[in-house]
Amino acid sequence: MKMVAQQLSPDTFRLSDQPQTVEMDGLLLDMISEQSNAVHAEDTTYMLSWEEIMRLDSIEREIHEIDSLRTINASLVMQTVEHIPTIEVEKSWIKDAEEDRNDVLRAIREMRSPWRREATLMAQITQNYVTDNWYQGGSSSFAGLGIAKGQVSYITERFTWENTGEWRIGGSTVSADSLHKVNTTDDLFRIYSKANLRIVPKLFTSVSAEIETRLLPTYKSNSNELKSAPFSPFRFNAAFGIDYKPVKNLSISFSPVSYKVIHIMDTARVKVTDYGLEAGQRTQHNIGSSVRVEYMWKPVREVALESKFYFYTNYKHVEIDLEVNCDFIINRFLSARLMLHPRYDTSVIMEGDSHAKIQFRELLSVGFAHKFH
Repeated sequence: MKMVAQQLSPDTFRLSDQPQTVEMDGLLLDMISEQSNAVHAEDTTYMLSWEEIMRLDSIEREIHEIDSLRTINASLVMQTVEHIPTIEVEKSWIKDAEEDRNDVLRAIREMRSPWRREATLMAQITQNYVTDNWYQGGSSSFAGLGIAKGQVSYITERFTWENTGEWRIGGSTVSADSLHKVNTTDDLFRIYSKANLRIVPKLFTSVSAEIETRLLPTYKSNSNELKSAPFSPFRFNAAFGIDYKPVKNLSISFSPVSYKVIHIMDTARVKVTDYGLEAGQRTQHNIGSSVRVEYMWKPVREVALESKFYFYTNYKHVEIDLEVNCDFIINRFLSARLMLHPRYDTSVIMEGDSHAKIQFRELLSVGFAHKFH
């Protein structure tokens, strides 16, 4: 039996029948045929024709495992589709035939396996602003920033397992600091894992875990007093609850049972009260509730807005954290990033203050960026 692709929108195609063993060669030909005949109302979208996908572009580089769509078709005589796949070609301000072709090739690879892999590398020049009470320390300056981020996911119709790792490292030369030639302005190592099992459409039971720490020392300006050190602080969060996904790229997780640990390894040099611990305390255990909202908005291929909102309470203190990152693609290897990061933690009262205050950090950077699939 041969399945026919059904067009849902000018950019999206979905198989019309239920998952089963199909003739992938004929299926893919039908998909591309439908796509090449689609008429788009907006000039910003470039529809890729069958001939353009098959044509080898002028950029000479090897695409792992395959050289062309025809090679895939020849190797996929009969395959079992595990879940109903979609093929999407993103809207774009800049016509890029190779990127369109790669979108289709990635979607085809996803039909063959539930595993998804993606990695991003960034090396940028930054303009950094940090308030005096920012819990990680640091100071305003021009600096360099490096970001390595990877994601590995297992996705089926009923079960998803998402794993994300990120390391941010930034350094700067601060003219006002006579004690340190280079100071750490950003240092974050984070691993986040979440497993979801579908209850009903769009609603899942969810189990998640996250670790977050620092790998380099951070000093106050013109002082040898440490604000943070390797594994000081070290945070661990575990949560169990439900995950609601009303639309694509939006996740709203509520965890009535959430466990949080904060550990300071170097208590001799790091002030533990800056992280909500009591004097003389090395480790703090908390049980409470949390809400986590993640949203990705990508109107065109060159713009990606990613936001993360986190709320936690142990019914004595409240922690609110919002991080918004907006990436602007200039070309295939250059991008700009704007980050806004407000934070509020009632358990952290800085020296000289009578109550907790809002912390805020802003980051604007331009430089090299490349994404791997």
